[in-house]
Amino acid sequence: MTTNRFQSVDYLRGLVMVLMAIDHVRVYSGVPAWSPEVDIFFTRWITHFCAPAFAFFAGTSAYFYGAKVGKSELTKFLLSRGLLLVILELTVIRFLWSFHLGTDFILAGVIWMLGWCMILLTLFIRLDSRTIGVIGVCIILGQQLFGYVPSLLPDSWQPAFAPVWEFIYPSGFETFKGINILYVIIPWLGIMAAGYGFGNILQSPDDSRRKYCLTIGVSLFAAYLVIASVLVMNSEPNDFPQILRVLNQNKYPASILFTMMTLGPIIALVPFAEKAKGWVSNSLITIGRVAFFYYLAHIV
Repeated sequence: MTTNRFQSVDYLRGLVMVLMAIDHVRVYSGVPAWSPEVDIFFTRWITHFCAPAFAFFAGTSAYFYGAKVGKSELTKFLLSRGLLLVILELTVIRFLWSFHLGTDFILAGVIWMLGWCMILLTLFIRLDSRTIGVIGVCIILGQQLFGYVPSLLPDSWQPAFAPVWEFIYPSGFETFKGINILYVIIPWLGIMAAGYGFGNILQSPDDSRRKYCLTIGVSLFAAYLVIASVLVMNSEPNDFPQILRVLNQNKYPASILFTMMTLGPIIALVPFAEKAKGWVSNSLITIGRVAFFYYLAHIV
């Protein structure tokens, strides 16, 4: 296994971490997330690649770590690291973002989501990695089915079950008071599981790996453009230009089109990231290797 395959993951992870900082500067500047003004729109849009890339490559990194230490050690690692991320989201990270530790406002953000997805990924670890990848894709494609789960239960169960299920997927019920759920678990668990299966592709010979990445990535993005364009042309117009409406996909929760729009280019860039050189590339690779430290440092 060549280091170039690891370089591509670290490079792209570092790249999206830098893009993430752009969005957080916008937040602190008080600029709205969505606007028909092209510069503001694309400042927000370009950062949409961050969470999908990080969840996807977290799965890929888990695949390679498991190949090195075995599935038992991988399970322990995912459980401990995932629990740590959840605790840090509720304490240190929440304080760094809001300078507030009261229980009247708790944000279930991206680090919370990554932690729980790592924990839940352990449910599949004993399966073949290709099977895990297929399960991940099925979760992404069938995500809306999770929204119907509370309605299938007896009415007497819903008051207790539905608020908890809102952490999994929105189903139209109120969650617990004071908790703002930004990132639900589905479909992000599917994205991480798909990334785990993607590790098989990164183990392919160079020519095959390049072909697979370009085929999957370009096909995903092309399919997204076609489907989104058709939907926009058959919908009511609004203040946004048509091209911006095509790009304006739902992130909370991450829709199928949002996932195709973001993961397609990320996967297609893998072969190019393997060959990246120079001080800029080295800087991005370094950031990608210490991504969580960078995340904490940039919000400090």
